[in-house]
Amino acid sequence: MGDGADAMLGMDTDRCRLQADSLEAAADQLAGLRERVDDAVGAATWHGPDADAFRLRCSLLSQGRLREAGELLDLLARRLRVEAVAQERASAADGHGVASSGRALAPAGAGGRLLAGPSAAASLPLLGAPASAALVSDALGAGVALGTAELTGVVVGLGGDPDGIDRVQDELGHLGGMFEDWAAGGDAPTLARLGASTLLLSGAIALAPVETVTDTGLLDPRTDVTVHAVVEVPSSTAPRGLADLVAANDEARRPLAGVPGDADRDGAAAGRVRIQTVRGRDGGEAYIVHAPPTGGAPIWDPDSWGPQGNSTGWDSNLRTMAGQESAAMADIRTAMAAAGVPDGARVMVVGHSQGGLTAAHLAADPGVNRADGAPGSYDISHSFSVGSPVGTVVPAQASTSTVNVSHSSALEPSLLLRHPATWPAPLRIADPVPLLDLAGYRVDGSRASSPSVNEVVLEAPAPALGGASPLENAHESVLRTEQGVDPTGGYHGSLQAGSGTDPVLAALQEDLEGTYVGDGVTVVEDVVVVVGRKDLR
Repeated sequence: MGDGADAMLGMDTDRCRLQADSLEAAADQLAGLRERVDDAVGAATWHGPDADAFRLRCSLLSQGRLREAGELLDLLARRLRVEAVAQERASAADGHGVASSGRALAPAGAGGRLLAGPSAAASLPLLGAPASAALVSDALGAGVALGTAELTGVVVGLGGDPDGIDRVQDELGHLGGMFEDWAAGGDAPTLARLGASTLLLSGAIALAPVETVTDTGLLDPRTDVTVHAVVEVPSSTAPRGLADLVAANDEARRPLAGVPGDADRDGAAAGRVRIQTVRGRDGGEAYIVHAPPTGGAPIWDPDSWGPQGNSTGWDSNLRTMAGQESAAMADIRTAMAAAGVPDGARVMVVGHSQGGLTAAHLAADPGVNRADGAPGSYDISHSFSVGSPVGTVVPAQASTSTVNVSHSSALEPSLLLRHPATWPAPLRIADPVPLLDLAGYRVDGSRASSPSVNEVVLEAPAPALGGASPLENAHESVLRTEQGVDPTGGYHGSLQAGSGTDPVLAALQEDLEGTYVGDGVTVVEDVVVVVGRKDLR
C-alpha cells in the first residue's frame, strides 16, 4: 500500500456521526446531572462543618471535573463531525465519490501528516484491538500536541475502539440514574454510593483516550465469569457458632488439603467461593455461602483494579459500593449454580470485608433474594459479615437479617501505666473499613437505615501473639502471624469473646441454631468453587 501517505485509513463517516451524536447526548446528560446535583446540594437541610465541607466538595466537582468532562465530550463530537466532512470532501476531490458509509480512502497526504513524529503509544499492548490499531497508536503519539481530547475523536473515526467513550457514557448513566430516582420520589443517594460512582466516572474519563487503542482492563466492568473447578473440602465439620463461620470463610482462601500444588497457585488468576450444604435438626437442607474478601494483586498493583482474573479486586469494591453489578457478585451466583444450590433454597451468606459488601448487595437484589423460587433466586435468610461497610444496604426481603461486626479502638491500661506519655492514643485501633459507608448519610442529610440491618461494635481484641500490626488485628477475620493463628486476635477472636454478651449477636446465634450452626446440624457437602472473569494480564 505504498508508503502509507495515501493508504486506506478506514474512516467510516456514518459511524463518526453516530458517535458524535452519542457524545453530544452524553454531554447533555452530564449537564443535566450537574444541574440536579447543584439543586440537590443547595436544597439540603444538613448543616454544620461536615455539611459545609461536603457542599464545597460537590461544588468543586460540579464546576471542575464534571464541567470539564462535558466540554471534552462536546469537543470530541465537534472534532468527529469536522473529520467526517473533511474525509468526504477529500474522497470526492480524489474522484472516489462521497464516502457516506463503509470504509473510505484517506485524503492525500493524510497518512504522512498523522504518522509524522514519534509514537508515544506504539509500545502499548494491543489486546483485542482492531487491525488499524498500530496506525491509531501512531496517530495518538504523533498528535499529543493537538491534545488528547481532539485525538480521541480522530482515533474513533479511524477505526479505534470506542469502548472507552462508551464506558464514560455508562458511568454517566449510573450516576445520573441515582438523581433521576430521587427526583421521581425515591431516596436520595448515599454519600458512599455517590463517592464511588464519581470515582468510577473520573477513572473512565481518564482512561477513555487510551482505551481507544488498547484494552487496559483497568476498571473494566466485565461480569462474565467462568467456573474453573469445583473442589471438595475434606473432613468438613458443621460450624458451632459465629466464630466458626468466620473461620470457615477464611479457610477458603488457604491452601486446600489434598490438592497438589494448591499452595503455589496464582491468587490473581481466579477467586474462590466456598459453599457448605448443611442438614438441620428438622431434616431440611440449607446452604452457607462464603463470599471472599478483596483478593489477588495488592492495592498498588494496577492488575488489582480490573485486569486480573480474580473478580474480587479493588475495582469490585468500587463498583459494588456504587450500587452496580460487579464481577464479585457474578462469581457468587455462578458458584451457587455450579455447586447445585437449587432455586428458592434457604441460604445464609457469610462475608469478610468486600465479601460482606457483596453478600449485602446480593441480599438487596430483588431478582436474587426472593421466596417464590424464581429461576436464579434464593431465599436469603441471613447476611452475616465482619469488617464490611454495609450499613446503607437494605435487604430486598423484610425477613432477611443483615448483621455486620466492626471493631472499635481500645486502650490497654497496663501499657498506659508503663508508658503514660502515650495516653490517650489507642493501642488497639478501630477497623476503618466498615466506616466507608459514611454512617449511611445521604446527600439530603438523611440516613439510610432499616430495622433488619444491625451493626455490632466490639472492642478490638488483644492479640495473644506478636508480629501483627494494630490494623491487621483490627481488620483481619482470622489473625495469622509468623507464629501461627492468633487464638484471640482478629474478628475470630473478638467473636469468641463477645458473641454471648452482645444482645444482637446472641439473638443471631439463637436464630441460626439448628438450621445453619450448632447441635443437630451436619455437613452434607462442602465445596470450594474456583471461579473468575477473563484474565487480561
